[in-house]
Amino acid sequence: MAKQVVNTDRIAASANKLRTVNGNINSEFRTLKSKAKQLDGNWKSPAGETARTTMYQLFKNGEARSAVLQNYVNMLEQQVTPGYAGAESVNTQLADKFK
Repeated sequence: MAKQVVNTDRIAASANKLRTVNGNINSEFRTLKSKAKQLDGNWKSPAGETARTTMYQLFKNGEARSAVLQNYVNMLEQQVTPGYAGAESVNTQLADKFK
């Protein structure tokens, strides 16, 4: 069986990077949404309505994407990293008792 190593520092760094990327994407979506709202009054056609509907659905999906990514970041930070470190500590203590 191959040795498996979990690098909790890298998991924490990756979670932080994901949080930053999620924030950047959210910022870009806010900018795009603001620009789209400025165009709302000018889109007075069936094609314009279709474009607006599609665009606002994209914004709604972006909110769901953001929530999923944030939940993943939270899981990495609150469960994986401390959970693995705690389990490894307990395993090491137990193994030391058999030395």
